[in-house]
Amino acid sequence: MLLAACTTPPPVVSPADADRTHVAIAELQRGRDLLISKCGGCHDVPVPDAQTHAEWPPRLDDMAQRSGLVGPERHLIEQYLLGMDRR
Repeated sequence: MLLAACTTPPPVVSPADADRTHVAIAELQRGRDLLISKCGGCHDVPVPDAQTHAEWPPRLDDMAQRSGLVGPERHLIEQYLLGMDRR
């Protein structure tokens, strides 16, 4: 439990993020929620800048199989991770 308190949570979605990414704020938020619930069950929740835009898709493909993500869930997580990378 103590470790969870020490990790950095993924960034919160704002209306500016939705405007910048051209993705509805509800979709970005759903991607963040899925990231936390599906990925956080096994390891620290990743933050968008933990991988490059090229690295996220194959990483998500691998993890989707392990975590039982269905297509739309994987897509929402990918939209969130790629859209919220602020590097």
